[in-house]
Amino acid sequence: MSNLTLRDVPADLHQWLKEQAVAHRRSLNQEVILQLDTLRSLPASRPDADRRLARIRAIATRTARLPVLDERAEAEILGLGADGLPI
Repeated sequence: MSNLTLRDVPADLHQWLKEQAVAHRRSLNQEVILQLDTLRSLPASRPDADRRLARIRAIATRTARLPVLDERAEAEILGLGADGLPI
């Protein structure tokens, strides 16, 4: 196994890591390793997110052109009172 030394860790980050370690019954070292490993497993490529956003925008553009078939107000359809809360 390799060693890693971290310096100049911001106090709030250090405190958060300690709290997470206590909450999960791990040592601070184990918690940092788990956090780094979790970060490593996240998708690194942004193009996938950009592709999904483009698809959402295309759907929104198509649906914005659809005719309105129900003339009721949005609040009435959703069952909201004048205060914006459910009736």
